[in-house]
Amino acid sequence: KLDSSNQVIVYVKTMTEPEIKEFQIKMNSINGVKAITFEPKERALEKLEKELDVTLEDQENPLSDSFYVFVSKNANVEQLRKSILALPEVQEIDMRASTIQKSITFNNNLDNILLYGLAGIGVFGVILIYNLTSFGIKARKKDVGTLTHIGVSNNFIRFTYLLEGIFLIGLASMAGFLIFLKLYDFILQGINLLNTNIATRSSRGELETLFFISFAAGIIITAIVNFSSTRKYLKFYKR
Repeated sequence: KLDSSNQVIVYVKTMTEPEIKEFQIKMNSINGVKAITFEPKERALEKLEKELDVTLEDQENPLSDSFYVFVSKNANVEQLRKSILALPEVQEIDMRASTIQKSITFNNNLDNILLYGLAGIGVFGVILIYNLTSFGIKARKKDVGTLTHIGVSNNFIRFTYLLEGIFLIGLASMAGFLIFLKLYDFILQGINLLNTNIATRSSRGELETLFFISFAAGIIITAIVNFSSTRKYLKFYKR
């Protein structure tokens, strides 16, 4: 929503269809233009009639054809404004340059925080799961030796520890996800206090996907650690 709010309305002179297509090509070639949408003056008049709850059929349409220009995150807003105004087809532009620039800066900073924050949390999570899983197997290395001596197969031993790891990861994932939902709702409410409904709640499907991704990642890490740790002790007791 923040991204789509960074838009400029460009009012243009009346053009034929080929001229409109040519103008769109020009606009798309300007640095900082992410996407454009054409709105003929007839459609703009219909919107105005609905907003004002009036009928203007007998009146001459005073509006201009317009383009909604969506600004990209790497845009130089002032340079973009000058480039648009330099086009001969442009009559006027509605552009809140300073607001758009602030929004772009905020968006980029937010992206960096999320990128580095999630990377840090990811690394921390991998290290934590690795240490806990390997420590759990190390603490019961005598059990591995006992099972090996009584003839239990290596695969059965590995599978037993893997099942235990999956059970613990399942509990941890559910507990972590419940904490996440509480924080998620709290942050969402805080953002919407500043700007009503700027951030909408994710769908149930999206939240479930997030849970299963974290759960699957935990299982994969646990399986790798389980295999490498048990392999070391199995080889030791086989000697």
